[in-house]
Amino acid sequence: MSAKRGKRSGRDGRLKAIARLADRLGGARLCYGEPIRDGGRTIVPVARVRAAGGGGWGTGEPRGGGGGGGGTLDARPVGFIEIGAAGARFEAIEDPRAQRTLRMLTAAAVTAATTLAGVRAARGALRAGRTGRRLLGRGG
Repeated sequence: MSAKRGKRSGRDGRLKAIARLADRLGGARLCYGEPIRDGGRTIVPVARVRAAGGGGWGTGEPRGGGGGGGGTLDARPVGFIEIGAAGARFEAIEDPRAQRTLRMLTAAAVTAATTLAGVRAARGALRAGRTGRRLLGRGG
């Protein structure tokens, strides 16, 4: 077997192993947790799962080497399904980061609006000829 063929079969083996891993990780198993039974009801945890990855291999170097790859897997709880005698229902879990982001955006908008109003008032006062202490309302 040539050295080139040996490298290719090793690389193919790694790619097949990655594909097998992706198959095992995929599907609904990642989105729904193991059911929890409590009395007459069953709770099924639900998560949002995102995966991304990439890789590359190159032979542009004189030695004929190169390669790399990486990926990420992100899972966040979004709620649960409650199954009981009355039927099934989904209950969402609020994301505290989303609420914090909304509060920060609201505060930034209020700050920007008051700053803009102050700048406009100052420009109007300057155009009317009020400057210095008179601009601040302290006489002068």
